Amino acid sequence: MADDKDKDKDKDKKAEEKKRPGSLAENAATSYGLEGHVATQQDPRVSELRRAEDKTQQKKIESKRSESKMELKPESKPESKQSSPPRTPSHNTPPMIATPTGSRRPDEKSSRLVVQEPPPPSAPPVPIAVPVETKSKKEAGVNKTTNTDISFDPSKEFACKTTNTAGKMYSEDEEEAKPVEPVAAPPPKPPHSSKLDLDDIFAFAVALVRKAGDFALASNHAKDRLSYTTKEHERDLNTSTDNEIEEMMIKEINEKYPNHKIIAEEEVSRSETGQVKLTTEPTWIIDPIDGTMNFVHHFPYYCISVALLVDKATAFGIIFNPALQEFYTARKFQGARLNDEPIHTSAQMELKDAMILQEYSSGVDECRTNAALQNASRLIKKAHALRSIGSSAMGLAMVASGVADAFYFFGLHVWDMAAGNLLVSEAGGTVMDPSGGPVDLMSRRVLAAATQPLADQLSAELTQNYPKPRDDESRVVPPTEPATKDFNEQTQFSDSSLSLSSSDRSRK
Repeated sequence: MADDKDKDKDKDKKAEEKKRPGSLAENAATSYGLEGHVATQQDPRVSELRRAEDKTQQKKIESKRSESKMELKPESKPESKQSSPPRTPSHNTPPMIATPTGSRRPDEKSSRLVVQEPPPPSAPPVPIAVPVETKSKKEAGVNKTTNTDISFDPSKEFACKTTNTAGKMYSEDEEEAKPVEPVAAPPPKPPHSSKLDLDDIFAFAVALVRKAGDFALASNHAKDRLSYTTKEHERDLNTSTDNEIEEMMIKEINEKYPNHKIIAEEEVSRSETGQVKLTTEPTWIIDPIDGTMNFVHHFPYYCISVALLVDKATAFGIIFNPALQEFYTARKFQGARLNDEPIHTSAQMELKDAMILQEYSSGVDECRTNAALQNASRLIKKAHALRSIGSSAMGLAMVASGVADAFYFFGLHVWDMAAGNLLVSEAGGTVMDPSGGPVDLMSRRVLAAATQPLADQLSAELTQNYPKPRDDESRVVPPTEPATKDFNEQTQFSDSSLSLSSSDRSRK
C-alpha cells in the first residue's frame, strides 16, 4: 500500500511540474508564439523564463540528470544573483536537431539519440524543451566568434567545422551544396591615357641618336672618298650610311612607339610625290645625315638631326656631330645644352659686328642661285663676316651655342631645321621667316639670329626667294595645257567628251 501511495504522489508531482511555467515540458519558444522553433540559451526570453523557475524544481532536475549514465563534466561555480543567465548547455545533454522528417530528442537513460516521428499534418509540431546547464561566460568560452544560435560539444561526432550559424549542424559527409555565387565581371580597364611621357621618350631618343652617331663615325673613317648615289640632281647625294641609319632608327622607334608617326628624309625622297603630311599625332622628324656632301668628303661638319613634334609643335630636338663629338639637345621650356652644359646665343644685336652663316644653292634652280649670290654680295659689305659650312642643322646649332650670330637659308627642308629651330629659341635667340613673321616648317625658309634686332636688320637686307614646291606639296607637277594649239591637232577628234556628239552634228 505504501508503494502505491508513493507512485500516486509521483504522478501528482509530475502533473504539477507540467503545469508550472519554466518546467521541462514547456518550450520557451512556444510561449512566445514561435511554434516549431527550439529556443536557445542566448535568447533573452528564455532567460526571463529561467529566472521564474523554482530553485527547488531546478535541484530536482539536476539530481535526475546526475543519475544519467552519460559522462558528466565538473560543474562550474554558481553565479551570483547579478550575473547573466546561463548561456551554454551541458556537455552530456545533446542539443535538439531539427530535421525535415521529425526531431531528435535525447534518451533519458542513455546518450544515444532517439528519432521521434513527426506528428500528423493536421497536428501542430510538439516542441521539446532542452535542459540547460548553468555556466559562466568565461567557462563557456563565449566570445565574438562563438556560435550564438546553438552550442555544441566538439567531442560529438555531429560537431564539425561545417556547423552553420542557423542552428542546424551537419557532418562533412552530409555537407549541403553551397549555392554557386555568380562570378563578378572584371572591372573595365581604364582608358589608355594619351598623355606622353616626354622624359622617357627623350631618354630613348638620346640613346638612339648616340647609337646612330657612332655608326656614322665608324663608316666615315675610310680614307678614300665614300661611294654615293644622287637623288634629284648630281649634287644631291645619298650614301648607304644614310639609308642604314634611317632604317635602324625607324625600326627602333616603331618597336618602342608603334603609334607614332615618322617623317624621314630618305623615306620621303623615295616616295612617289615627296610630299610631307604633318598631323597632330606625335611625329618624329629624322635626318640621318645632314651634310652628306661634307660626310662624303670627310669634312667634319655633318650631323644626325632628330626632333619630336606633338600637335605640330616641337617638343624636343637633338643634333649630334660625331666627328667633333658635339651633342646638342633642347626641350621646350627647359633650355638648350651642348654636351650637358647650358648654352646661350651670343646676344649680338648689330649686323655690322655679326658673323653670318649662309648656304649657297647647289641645285639647278637658277632663281635661287641668283638670290643667294645677290645676298652674299650685299652682306659681305655690311656684316662682320660670312661663312658657309654645308649643313643647315649644324648652322642652327652654332647660332644656339654662340659661335655664330645668325643663319639664313632658302631651300632647306623640315628635317634640316625642326631640331635646330628649337635649339636657337631655347638658347635665347630668335627664329622667324626670312621676310619677318613666324617660321613655317613646311616653307623651306628660315632665319635664326642671336637677338630680334639682329634678325630684323638681316631680314631687311635679303633678297627673298620662295622655293617650290613646299614640303607639304607634291613635287609631281601636273601637266599643263600648251599656250597655243595647232589647228591640225584641233581637227583630230577623239572619243573623249571634247568631241562633238551626234546631237550637236545634227544641229549643224
